[in-house]
Amino acid sequence: MSEQPALDELQWRAPEWIQIFGLRTDNVLEYFAQSPFYDRSSNNQVLKMQSQFNAPVLQPQEVVQALSTMRGIEFAIAMAQPASALWIIRKQNRISPSEAVPLATYFVINENIYMAPSVYSIVSSRMLAGIRGLREALVLAADKLPKFAPTLGYSYYPNTQEDEENAKERVQEQMMARALANARQFEIEQEYLDMPKKEAQAQQTQLHGLQKATGQTGLQAGEKHDSGVVATAATKRRRKKEK
Repeated sequence: MSEQPALDELQWRAPEWIQIFGLRTDNVLEYFAQSPFYDRSSNNQVLKMQSQFNAPVLQPQEVVQALSTMRGIEFAIAMAQPASALWIIRKQNRISPSEAVPLATYFVINENIYMAPSVYSIVSSRMLAGIRGLREALVLAADKLPKFAPTLGYSYYPNTQEDEENAKERVQEQMMARALANARQFEIEQEYLDMPKKEAQAQQTQLHGLQKATGQTGLQAGEKHDSGVVATAATKRRRKKEK
């Protein structure tokens, strides 16, 4: 057994009924009663069953007055524009003669009957359409955005083969540049770490040079002192001989 379509997705009409009876404000509810939108347990059907064997038949105003004294589901004409072939029929729950809760709304337009969609279905449909459009826009935008990888950074991948080859070359150039930059950074860090050792070596070299220079000066002074002592001794011996 096939499932029946949802009422808010259904369009119904009965041309043969229109050809026999026509369509006016006084019989639009009778025409509506032939459609699948009609509820056979409504107060309208109860009045119809009660008055079909009674004469005279209730007029539209009398039907409205009789329905206002009953409680339960009923169908009433909310708006009528015969010149435009438009009628709006409302399904409502009668609580009191002056109060009724709307349950559904139907349109009779050019012999066609439609059920008005609910606010929930309208909002959900609009939200789904908006989300779908947003998802498609994000997919299109994501294709044109740069790709990111920790090793490569940001890069673009065009669609054509030539552009892809150029993009790969650019990626390789970026990789080489990053490798050189990393190597240079490593050298700078090593130089910074080796600076204390180089400074210590320079200080040691300078100290060794000072010590060497000081040692040579002492030797020269000692030689001068020894030569002076020898000269003095020779002078003394010469003077003794002369005496």
